[in-house]
Amino acid sequence: MNPGSLFGEFKRRRVFRALIGYGIAAFAVLQIVEPIMHALHWPDAVLSYVVVGLAVGFPIVVTLAWIFDVSAGRLERTGSATTNLRGVQLALVLIGIGALAAAPGLVWNFFLRDRAAAQPPAVAGSATPSIAVLPFVNMSRDSGDEYFSDGITEEIINALTNVEGLHVASRTSAFAFKGKNVSVRKIGEELGVGTILEGSVRRDGNALRIVAQLVSAGNGYHLWSKTYDRDLKNLFALEDELARSIASALQPRLVPTQARPLVREATASVEAHDLYLRGRHFWNKRTADGLTRSIALFQRAVDLDPGYALAHVGLADAYGLLGEYGAISAVEGDARAKAHALKALEIDDSIAEAHASLSLVLERDYNWASSEQELKRAIELKPGYAMAHHWYAIILSCQGRLDEGRAQSVIALQLDPTSLIINMSIAASSYESRQYDVAIEQLKQALELDPAFPVARHYLSLVYTQKGRFADALAVLDKVTEPTPRYVGLRAYVLATSGDKAAARRLLAELEQRSKNEYVQPGVLASIHMALGDADRAFAFLDKAYAERDWSLRELKVNPMWDPIRPDPRFGALLKRVNLE
Repeated sequence: MNPGSLFGEFKRRRVFRALIGYGIAAFAVLQIVEPIMHALHWPDAVLSYVVVGLAVGFPIVVTLAWIFDVSAGRLERTGSATTNLRGVQLALVLIGIGALAAAPGLVWNFFLRDRAAAQPPAVAGSATPSIAVLPFVNMSRDSGDEYFSDGITEEIINALTNVEGLHVASRTSAFAFKGKNVSVRKIGEELGVGTILEGSVRRDGNALRIVAQLVSAGNGYHLWSKTYDRDLKNLFALEDELARSIASALQPRLVPTQARPLVREATASVEAHDLYLRGRHFWNKRTADGLTRSIALFQRAVDLDPGYALAHVGLADAYGLLGEYGAISAVEGDARAKAHALKALEIDDSIAEAHASLSLVLERDYNWASSEQELKRAIELKPGYAMAHHWYAIILSCQGRLDEGRAQSVIALQLDPTSLIINMSIAASSYESRQYDVAIEQLKQALELDPAFPVARHYLSLVYTQKGRFADALAVLDKVTEPTPRYVGLRAYVLATSGDKAAARRLLAELEQRSKNEYVQPGVLASIHMALGDADRAFAFLDKAYAERDWSLRELKVNPMWDPIRPDPRFGALLKRVNLE
């Protein structure tokens, strides 16, 4: 066989042209199939099947190009060959050439692709790997399973925060993009991360499928993806495996081979874990109804597994907030919150969230030193815990350590830039420092994130009141949708301060009537009586607020609204009782 004549025959029959054309078409097909596959959350095996199918096409194309040619728009058999290759020998040569043409694609897909994805280029623009985990899409048949996919997302975020050297965007920041059509580049810019993790969760009985894909925020390229099919009882092991795979894909040295688990098995009960995830779903709504429903779910989880520490933390968080929101008395809420926080720490004292929960109870008991100690421990255990820094900022500010508090708020904001409550706390610090114009701008920025956020409206109304802009203060409160005693009382305070005492007294009478059927915080009533000029009644309700551990007393030392009675000796005595003097 003359190689020269064989090469010439290949050129005459346009075999090479056919191979190049088919190769370009195959590459185009892969570029279309891969993003569709990820968008529909198909398993990685689909791409492998497509690659193999396209590879098989190379020998077929070579064979067809040898046999046929296109002339004048018609398909014709090519004339007799000038080579002496015939039969099986010719077939083997054609198949071999096709296989050689397909080899680079096969080698890349099955041997080099995963290795390249495990060592992606630096996309974050800095030496520190960074990631945001977007809410996983619920692909289960039951749309009500969204709490489960959200819970899985939150647990993966928590697992990744345990990876030293990895910057992880907080849950609040990541969930701000839920359901929004925003490009990964834009998300990366807003959250300051280089990579985005997207995924989906499908649950069918005890069968669980999680599809995850890591995307560069800089260019939108897929860096890594994998499909996990597991039994529901192995969920914690799956979350640990997934977190390790992600961290290794970002930078292999982040996760030593022999390292402690990133996700520990919090409970052996699948049902208790499911109840916990449901409870967190309602707790995150931060409404009185949501908190009440979360308590019922957390309690059922504890009943199934009394040693489930995170469920006890959930109960502590829910009871604490119910007392702070005034849905129940703070004394009742704190007593139950403290019991569950201590129980969680008895089970596992390495849980940062349990130390933070206990800190909040100690703060409302005016035990500032112990509260600070617990928060320091929480931050030590979990440095990226944005809310711990936020709560630390609050107790520092309440003690008059405004600069230290502001520094902690800045750290919290860096960790969780889209958090409404953290953005608001920066403004609250400016308000307490009497920097009213700065506070107004900061509160407006917080309201841009969520115009309906009531806490930001609460503080903006207070700032406007201190500036004497009473009409603006009332207009801000007009957009608060829930007329809770707290906001009705704030309106009465603004009206009384503005001089409209008749309107203020009407609202005060309304609150006194409501107090017969629902809890009204005595601190709210004290502020109204103060603004009406009745210091004696104001101090009577402040004494009641102290007895009931009303959360509003924590700001006594720094909140400008109490300035009218600050010179009264009784005010100084009250500051000493709450350990702020």
